[in-house]
Amino acid sequence: MRKPGASAANNPGPGFPISVELLQPCPFCGSSEVWISGNLEPKFVACRTCWAFGPSASTVTRAAERWNDRASPPETKTVAATSK
Repeated sequence: MRKPGASAANNPGPGFPISVELLQPCPFCGSSEVWISGNLEPKFVACRTCWAFGPSASTVTRAAERWNDRASPPETKTVAATSK
């Protein structure tokens, strides 16, 4: 049984030739059930809950990096509404 918050992509399995950095949860639904396409071209990360896809890349490492960059939404400024 996987620990809560642990992604299957964190341990891609036997035969995976490289170490992949830990993947952030999905930026859309918050699920940690994310998957990385090790056997497809181009490489990408996808959420198994809402099926959002991350940016594609030529390598698994770069796909993971791009997902994690995308999974950290930029801080937004809250603008107070004014009434006239």
